[in-house]
Amino acid sequence: MKHENTFKDQADKTESMKRAVSRYGKQASSLKVFATAKDHGTEASYRIAHCIAKHGKPYTDATYRVQQTAGLKNAAVFSIALDESVDVNDIPRLAVMARYCDSTVREELCCLKPMPDTTKGEDIARALIEHFEERGINMDKVFAVTTDGAPAMVGRQKGAVKLIEEKVGHPIMKLHCIIHQENLCAKMSNSDLNEVMATVAKIINFIVKRSALTHRQFQALLEELDSAYTDLPLHTAVRWLSCGKVLERFVSCFDAVKAFLSEKGQNYPELEDEKWIVKLVFLADITGHLNGLNLRLQGAGQTVLDMFETWTAFVGKLAVFSDDISTSTFRYFRHLRELSSHRNIRTAEITTYMHELEAEFKTRFDMEMQLIELKSSSLWVTKFAELRKQLESSPVQDHGAHVLTCWASTPEKFSCLRDIALPLLSVFGSTYLCEQVFSHMKHVLSPTRSRLTTEHSEACLQLKVTNYMPQITELSQAKQGQGSH
Repeated sequence: MKHENTFKDQADKTESMKRAVSRYGKQASSLKVFATAKDHGTEASYRIAHCIAKHGKPYTDATYRVQQTAGLKNAAVFSIALDESVDVNDIPRLAVMARYCDSTVREELCCLKPMPDTTKGEDIARALIEHFEERGINMDKVFAVTTDGAPAMVGRQKGAVKLIEEKVGHPIMKLHCIIHQENLCAKMSNSDLNEVMATVAKIINFIVKRSALTHRQFQALLEELDSAYTDLPLHTAVRWLSCGKVLERFVSCFDAVKAFLSEKGQNYPELEDEKWIVKLVFLADITGHLNGLNLRLQGAGQTVLDMFETWTAFVGKLAVFSDDISTSTFRYFRHLRELSSHRNIRTAEITTYMHELEAEFKTRFDMEMQLIELKSSSLWVTKFAELRKQLESSPVQDHGAHVLTCWASTPEKFSCLRDIALPLLSVFGSTYLCEQVFSHMKHVLSPTRSRLTTEHSEACLQLKVTNYMPQITELSQAKQGQGSH
């Protein structure tokens, strides 16, 4: 009878695991979990726990952190990216990503440290240094630090990067996140264009945010006019490039917006000013291009040289865009082209804006990119022609691994070049992965799960984003199973 109960319990566990497999989709079903004995059941439970964590569900212990620590200790050099944000409990959290090379190029979340007191440069540096010291990781190996350019990060005397450099005892490469720099370029200091965006934001806030009734009435008007859009999105000033989609929608609904504001007694003379309208549609077009650049700069696995090439190509496009506007061709400015079909557009002012944008891109990037380039064209000599073909035919996220494999196979006489190539592969071009962690954090540490401790939420996130696979077989074999009674 005792054995029958034992087998029944095991069967119940197996059926429960199968239900979990079904619940968490194809990734879990690929695990082929069939627990027919105690050891298989233990291993299966680890695999399901890992799958659940990957989907942002409750955390489990795993050996990925041991693997990550070993990888950082064995790496010749590593680079880090730092960013800070606030969680659902209003606790500042510091995300630290590390990039290093072993058999491939790794991008790993080292920690998501709570910063309950202040987030000054010394606080950030102290939290980072203490974390690596606790794990026994030698910070002297730090090659580069990438930040969003906030004063606490890059201050000359007490900025976190400066203090980290003092700790490691040697100069480190300091990079300002390419995506954040591009946002600054996009914002453009020209007051006229900022005033256009401010007016658009004010109008949208009146329509969408001030009154639920007003919002519903505008939606009804768009539906009545059979508009391609059913609403206007809110613009957040935190991300200036979010105005790209806002402007696209605003321009497309321009006539409906004018009619609705008139009906509501809202006076905006700018909507009848031809110069203002030209600036508006120009902004809609150019922010569309900038948003495209922003997306290409995002994503995991890109080397800093990949991002540099993307930036270089866009700078070349800016020159083409300037010619396109100065000649009134508007091949690359759809809204301007449509406006020019029934209005005479004067291009002198917006041509000046384009030249200013091009100059700002060059000024902001030249100094840092001269450090990064380091005669990178030498990579494409005849010896590396095969590698170049491989890079051109493979996804950008695989480029680091291909370059690493190529350099690792070079003869010892090229060791000096290899010693330059590997650190460059470790460099983060942006803090995008840190920001991605904060997006995951909003899901893992949500209002319905706000009581998770900082340690538990960090464990959830690390297991969710790591590329290491837990050594489940070893874990299950070390687990002492409960015997029958």
